[in-house]
Amino acid sequence: MRSLALILLLGATALHAQQTAQYTQYVMNMFAINPAVAGSKDCIDVRLGYRQQWVGFPGAPVTGWATVNSVIKPKRRRGFNSNRHGIGAFVEADNTGPLGYTSLQLAYAFHLQMKQDVFLAMGFFGGIRQARLSLGDVYATDNTDPALVNNGNALIYPDVTPGLWLYGKSTWAGFSIQQLLGNQVEGFGLDSRLTRHYLLSAGHRFRMNKNFSVMPSSLLKLSPGSPPALDINVMMEYRRKLGLGVTYRNQDAVAFMLKVPFLKIFSLGYSYDITTSKLRVGGANTHEIILGIYPCIPMDPDKAIVRCPIFE
Repeated sequence: MRSLALILLLGATALHAQQTAQYTQYVMNMFAINPAVAGSKDCIDVRLGYRQQWVGFPGAPVTGWATVNSVIKPKRRRGFNSNRHGIGAFVEADNTGPLGYTSLQLAYAFHLQMKQDVFLAMGFFGGIRQARLSLGDVYATDNTDPALVNNGNALIYPDVTPGLWLYGKSTWAGFSIQQLLGNQVEGFGLDSRLTRHYLLSAGHRFRMNKNFSVMPSSLLKLSPGSPPALDINVMMEYRRKLGLGVTYRNQDAVAFMLKVPFLKIFSLGYSYDITTSKLRVGGANTHEIILGIYPCIPMDPDKAIVRCPIFE
């Protein structure tokens, strides 16, 4: 019952509710929310993530995901990086009480060089989603409820997310629209649909000296029927060997982050959210961990892609 109460509280079964996963370390996980990021690095990039939200609250969201993307790099022209293509894939599983979904998305992005060291990427996710309702975890006085009379599963396709990504050596800005088509979820309620979610992000890396850099960034999320969600993030890095950061999410949480690169091709990110909303009474903490794998062989800087600051 308490799990179902959480669902009703979050509005997860309503038509105009937050229906996508929340990420605290969005800077380290940008491809998961913007397909145009595919191909922004010199070779393959892998991210594995796990998030347990509101620990101790029955039925609280739990999310696991994996992403992989890579560049298809053309021959380099003299003094100029040619336009290039990126491809990738994104798999995610999310559970909140008796509700959950699993999605598989494939990505394509085209990177257009605007001027020296500045690119504009345009891309999209295309895939499918399976929504599910665990009927064994639901108690209902009316067994003829439309959400209960089927087998508790719905296949949603196509699921499309377009995105734009502008980046250079020190700055980036992005825009994406999740669940663009507003697909109807057959068999869940009378008229359940996926609502569009609009995401805008931006950030800049300030190099203080040869050892320290500071990178402020922000992520704004908008969806019909839900209040705007704004994350403001500041990360300080020391020689790209240690990163410490803090995030404020309006009316929801304050988070602390740690980023540690190791063994040349790995990076580990951890965040701890302290809930500041009324939900802190039931579950005050959120843990998120992301493992990045970047098996690139060091190359001549003159041959490298313009490195977006979020990937350094």
